[in-house]
Amino acid sequence: MRAIAFFAGVLVATSSMAAEQLIFYTANFPDATSVQLSILNNSVSRDGDYDFDVAIGLVETDANGAIRYEDTGKHRARVRCNYPAHVSVGARRYPIEIPLSRSAPDDWKVNLWITFCAAPSS
Repeated sequence: MRAIAFFAGVLVATSSMAAEQLIFYTANFPDATSVQLSILNNSVSRDGDYDFDVAIGLVETDANGAIRYEDTGKHRARVRCNYPAHVSVGARRYPIEIPLSRSAPDDWKVNLWITFCAAPSS
């Protein structure tokens, strides 16, 4: 599985370097404000408990698509693809239930895990 995860990470790294950052989550609010989370960079983790180390960026846009706020800090996260699958931010671990429930709520942590760990289907 680690080989598959590495391959997926290479694909993500390649696509995120290509033109724009890879947006993996968007939250839309009633006033038409939108917040997008994107992958700024990623690498295969040197920590054997994780598969990927990721830097996350945040951009808030208004109803016209103009940027209201751009968080230039790189928020670090770690992704573990295999059981027990989880996304870690700081000291906090967010478990990912596998298989993913179709009725699962829209969750940035699940979307991040899918980006790196779910095998592409065609």
